[in-house]
Amino acid sequence: MSDSAANAQNQNPPAQPTPPQLSHHKPSTPKPLKPLTVRDWIPSQPGAWAMAIIPALAGVALAGANVTTIWLLICWILCYCVQYTTARWLKSRYSRRYLPPAILYTAVLAVIGIPFVIAHPDVLLWAPPLAVLALLSFVAAKRRKERSIWANIVVILAACCMTVIICWISPAAPNGSSWASLVAGQWTSPPLPADGMIAALILAFYEFGSVLFVKTMIRERGSRTYLIASWIWHTGLVVAGFLISSWLGGMGLVLLARSIILPLVGRQRKLKPIIVGMTELVTILMTFAVVIITVPTLVG
Repeated sequence: MSDSAANAQNQNPPAQPTPPQLSHHKPSTPKPLKPLTVRDWIPSQPGAWAMAIIPALAGVALAGANVTTIWLLICWILCYCVQYTTARWLKSRYSRRYLPPAILYTAVLAVIGIPFVIAHPDVLLWAPPLAVLALLSFVAAKRRKERSIWANIVVILAACCMTVIICWISPAAPNGSSWASLVAGQWTSPPLPADGMIAALILAFYEFGSVLFVKTMIRERGSRTYLIASWIWHTGLVVAGFLISSWLGGMGLVLLARSIILPLVGRQRKLKPIIVGMTELVTILMTFAVVIITVPTLVG
């Protein structure tokens, strides 16, 4: 081989095979679920708990504490926990994180609730309206509209139904002999307890006013429409209250003052939600006390 051929061979070495290019794409791995917190099991707002439970407690106070009423109260608290956790699961678009609390509460409710239904099968008469209200609350959660006015009304109706149901199912529930008792017994079938009906109406009117007030303080802060609606509603509570009882009228005055003063203060400086929540906790406890004092005198 000549020198020129040898030099050409040295200058052009044989091509080496190109190693395959490594991909920088990493295989996707499922993100670990965040640990559950207390808020995943129970609502963190004291006002929400109070609005859901106080009407049922009013039913127990009016009808008398016995095995039946306490048992049903426990079932209702579990129903509320099931609704809360299921709604969070629906709102999260079926996230696995929110499923365990809903499953556990449902299981506990079944263990405690099914024996109650077996012992008191007539309570199933209330299943259709409560099922409709539960379905509407789940629709609101799925659409992320659980803070809307109509969703709040659904919650109020469900909670205040329990006042009537507990008074209705209790063997010791007094129905009285006044005009209110006669109206409740004549126009409904099965007869509804007058004390439970009146208490439920008072609590429902209070809770709707509470919804309007809270919106003027937080989500609709600065809204003239909500502020005027809240003032009109609470003024109506004062007028209607004094027409029925001085206790109810006095309660209405306190609620009206709260609905005027705090939003005006909130325009100057934003109040923390916990302050609003604790205010509502105090006012609903006041309303509870007024209901327990007033309703027996109205029923007669």
